[in-house]
Amino acid sequence: KVVDNTAKEVEIQIDLVPGADPDVTIDALYAFTDCQNSISTNACVIVDNKPMFLSVNEILELSTNKTRDLLKRELEIRLAELNEKWHFSSLEKIFIEKRIYRNIEEATTWEMVIDVIDKGLKPYKKLFRREITTEDITRLTEIKIKRISKFDSFKADEEIKGIEEELKTVAHDLKHLTEYSIKWFQ
Repeated sequence: KVVDNTAKEVEIQIDLVPGADPDVTIDALYAFTDCQNSISTNACVIVDNKPMFLSVNEILELSTNKTRDLLKRELEIRLAELNEKWHFSSLEKIFIEKRIYRNIEEATTWEMVIDVIDKGLKPYKKLFRREITTEDITRLTEIKIKRISKFDSFKADEEIKGIEEELKTVAHDLKHLTEYSIKWFQ
């Protein structure tokens, strides 16, 4: 006889006929239920294009390391962007403050314009973190006269200082990547 006394908690009562062996009955009950199935706590995941059976802790570790690598790459990209921004802001500041743009009035060809700007920047090249390229010089020639006439040296200095502060922060985060990753997860 099976009696279901389930209320808040599950409770099922089984009354056996007199003379029945309880151990045989229990074995028979388990044979027809999912209670006898073994459950693996490992999950099958794809790692490096290969299936692997991993525990939850191993999956968390893999996932965390992958996220840490992505955060590192993100910081490296941001660092490169900031370096470019600093480079061009500094280049533009020198180009306008030292009035190098005035020297191109005499140039008759595009090559001469590039050469005149390059020569005008020569004394300041040691101040930069990377070489000044022809592409940089071409960008300088695209600055509008209106922008040159409204150039504010103090504002440019403040912008460069802001970029330098952000560069320091990103460099610090790269050096302390684990702490940065923990903050990101939090």
